[in-house]
Amino acid sequence: MSAQTLGLYLLVVFITSITPGAGVLYTLHNAVTYGVKNAIWSPTGNATGVAVMSVIAASGLGTIIHANEVLFYGLQTAGCLLMIYFGWKSWNAPVISLESDVSKLEKNSNKTHNVHASGNNNPWKIFSSAALLQVTNPMLIVFLLSLMPQFIDPNTNYWTQIILLISLFVFICWLVHIFYSYSAALASDRWMSAKFSFWLNKISAILFWLLSGSVLLKLYGAI
Repeated sequence: MSAQTLGLYLLVVFITSITPGAGVLYTLHNAVTYGVKNAIWSPTGNATGVAVMSVIAASGLGTIIHANEVLFYGLQTAGCLLMIYFGWKSWNAPVISLESDVSKLEKNSNKTHNVHASGNNNPWKIFSSAALLQVTNPMLIVFLLSLMPQFIDPNTNYWTQIILLISLFVFICWLVHIFYSYSAALASDRWMSAKFSFWLNKISAILFWLLSGSVLLKLYGAI
């Protein structure tokens, strides 16, 4: 795997991880509800769920590569089409104001109960619920199966490459969610505006389209 390919992968993973979605909003919810002391557990749970789904996706992908190389290229093509679809979804996604969402969560948390005083902030509960959110998300494995083949060289050791890709994916996901979690818990999230969400959606879409277009061109010998 070349440094250029690895750099592109890191950029794709970072943009994917930072784009507001169910995982990010759930992390914000837990951070606001359970406070700074427990802000680490939701990101760690999310990352664990992503790791489990990545291994499942990688195992299936490895079987395909070893069984039929032509089928692997077919999977790459299908993955590119899915990436185009993900780009379209991102481009047309509604704008989310994380600042507004966090403010609502803070108000609801204050109205309903004081979790910090009640002692209900169970780290295992926070961790497991975040992990379960990812493990039960069918779109995650679809995304992984469409993303990883674009960066795999079938002529190089598969498991060396896939272990690196999964490790980087999980680590970046964890770092991004840690940032979101502590930002929300410390109420320093005021930069997370609707404008921020708008540009993230557009950048994500363009990145998905550029990646899929580049891979399709390489697959069919245009470059």
